[in-house]
Amino acid sequence: MAKKLILRGVVHGVFCRAYCSQYARKLRIRGSASNISDGSVRVLLNTDDRELVDRFVSEIKNNPDGYTFYGRIETIDVYDYAGIISGDYQF
Repeated sequence: MAKKLILRGVVHGVFCRAYCSQYARKLRIRGSASNISDGSVRVLLNTDDRELVDRFVSEIKNNPDGYTFYGRIETIDVYDYAGIISGDYQF
């Protein structure tokens, strides 16, 4: 089953969606990212591999590759997701 991540913190207007896309591509995960009106970012990952999702979460928290990101992710909530993978930033 796909996963839905909700990222909270300083995540709008700071390259968060592109930043997530870079790590998803690195890990070969397809998906999307969208800004949500409450100030969070929703990331949909088209994988059911829990280890891969955990690695993605770790990498976007720690930025080991030093990708450009001007914000700050304070919390990441992960949920199972059975809907269509769509959003305003596809990867």
